[in-house]
Amino acid sequence: MTALHEGFWLGFLNADDLNAITAARYGESQYLASTEHNLSGFFSWETPVLERYFRRGSRVLVGAAGAGRELLALHKCGFEADGFECCLPLVRASQKIFDKLGESKSVFPSLPDSVPPGPADYDGLIVGWSAYTHIPTKVRRIAFLQALRQRALPHSPLLVSFFTRGPSSRYEAVVQRTATICSLVLRGRRPLELGDRLSLGHYTHSFTRDELEAEMTSAGFRVAHYSELGERGHS
Repeated sequence: MTALHEGFWLGFLNADDLNAITAARYGESQYLASTEHNLSGFFSWETPVLERYFRRGSRVLVGAAGAGRELLALHKCGFEADGFECCLPLVRASQKIFDKLGESKSVFPSLPDSVPPGPADYDGLIVGWSAYTHIPTKVRRIAFLQALRQRALPHSPLLVSFFTRGPSSRYEAVVQRTATICSLVLRGRRPLELGDRLSLGHYTHSFTRDELEAEMTSAGFRVAHYSELGERGHS
């Protein structure tokens, strides 16, 4: 019954509805807006990836930057970095934190699933922690990566983190079938993807390695690194 309930709402809600639900959930998070979290620095897996693929002192653009954890960590390590975020409570939290620290820039507001326009003058790209997994539909995710790629110089590295999944469970299959039926009957839309979920107050899509690499390739990137830590991955 839980899978049927989840599948119904996944099929009934459109991508903008799912974005609104996810933004509301993150906008209520005191932890993500806290000074403690945003001054905690890089995660243990981020540092070796950045040291290997990102040139120290270069310019980095962080999409879905939250309240600025990655930006502040990059600044501390000598990078120049800018970031954008669609969740306005987190943008406001970043402004308070950056002002308190005397940082000249905070996180800029943006529209969901969108990249602010501008010149291609960044040497590296980062999609904020697990944000890629919250973008609804493959079409929107690939379009987001393509727009992000337009802001960087040729051959610039991109770091993306995401949720992973193994062989499909019966629960996931029921969610997908229910969502697809509801989507086609109620909205006349295409079938939903296996790995789509609507739980814990937000939308997520979990990837197999092949699915993730296919989306990166479609957006014009080549996967040079792939790693999994439990149910989370990065490339």
